[in-house]
Amino acid sequence: MNHQPKKLKPYPTEDELPSILEETAIAYGTQPFETLRVILGGNKNLKKSLSGDFDLINLSRAGIKKSTLKSLAEYLGINMETMSQLLHSSYRNIQRKDEDELLDSLKTEKVLELAAFAQRGIEVIGDKDSFAEWLQSPLVSLGNKTPLNFLDTSFGIQMLTKLLGRVEQGVYS
Repeated sequence: MNHQPKKLKPYPTEDELPSILEETAIAYGTQPFETLRVILGGNKNLKKSLSGDFDLINLSRAGIKKSTLKSLAEYLGINMETMSQLLHSSYRNIQRKDEDELLDSLKTEKVLELAAFAQRGIEVIGDKDSFAEWLQSPLVSLGNKTPLNFLDTSFGIQMLTKLLGRVEQGVYS
């Protein structure tokens, strides 16, 4: 029998550490606004912590960086082309923006709404990857369409949030 020692993972670098800590924050369900902040890219994309609804309102008015879209797209398990469709914007328009350029208030508000939905979905479904898979799965309760098909409108997001509530309660959906 070959008894090779198990290779240990090296300690994370300082650049990797915030990402690992943020993933842990989601896994252990820290305060909800901090989880939302992680979904939006954490320290890379948001300068201040989020502590309540007033912070979200102020952030909506000020705008968020384009780079925030990439973090959210990762949590939703989608590419930037699909993300631009959810924002009712052309992919070229999004592509043209610099990473640090701010989105307008309407797009920012939509991104925050999608991030809050992603947070709820991860809470109910269990983890980021399972949630992303759920978004891509046709559901009978949605007429065999995927939840992703409904994320482009506020009403669709509200409907999916109710659906997640039923899933959480164990009601067949």
